[in-house]
Amino acid sequence: MASDPLITLTTDIGWRYAAQMKGRILSLLPEARLVDIAHDVSPQDVREGAFVLYAAVSHFPRAVHVAVVDPGVGTRRRALMVETEGGFLVGPDNGVLLPAARRLGLQEVYVITGSSAPTSDVAPTFHGRDIFAPVAVHLARGVTPLHLGEACADYVDLDFGQPAVDTAIEGHIIYVDHFGNLITNIPGSLVETAMGSQTTVQVGDTTVEVPLVRSYGYARRGQLLLTVSSADLVEIACREGSAQSQLSVDVGDRVVVEPPGTGTT
Repeated sequence: MASDPLITLTTDIGWRYAAQMKGRILSLLPEARLVDIAHDVSPQDVREGAFVLYAAVSHFPRAVHVAVVDPGVGTRRRALMVETEGGFLVGPDNGVLLPAARRLGLQEVYVITGSSAPTSDVAPTFHGRDIFAPVAVHLARGVTPLHLGEACADYVDLDFGQPAVDTAIEGHIIYVDHFGNLITNIPGSLVETAMGSQTTVQVGDTTVEVPLVRSYGYARRGQLLLTVSSADLVEIACREGSAQSQLSVDVGDRVVVEPPGTGTT
């Protein structure tokens, strides 16, 4: 990689433990550039961590992305490296890496083998510091994955699912941000040609008529709205409020969008 290699960190471990990972990386590779994507992923929420990483990776130049949302740490769950067109991802074999890897152009998945564990003293509760961080350094230095592990085809996969498109578009909520905006797995391309129209949306058990707008400011204060998020996915939001609180829904709840333009004006 570059002479000033870029390593990103996405975790649920908080800043104090993240500092230990950063210290390990910098002690091995002082010239590394470290970028914190997030350290406040909800504890043990692999799907949330996967989305946070997925939403961020395409905005970076070539990098090594480390993800630590790892409820199975210290067990027999495997540790992975994923090679993509846009760099490498390192983390546990629980699916957290896969959506981001596909977004970057997945090429090959490797299991980190025991013989390549980079330290002799690995804490069974902190593989992020003692395995993933040193492996990221090796990859940033240009070490090939086959020197650190072996190819793997039976890894744990995770995806956000595909919406069903018929007379309406049916998907589900995959992420709720700290504003209470509801990000769905429905591609924005399915609705963006109808910007400015009204549509009917069922979210969980609630059906509402909302405007389809380019940004939050085009709705009235406190009004629910439909827009296309910065991740190019359909988002249900509330201007200067929380759509999650207003609708009492959460990740996994069903979202049905009627064909835009069918609502009354």
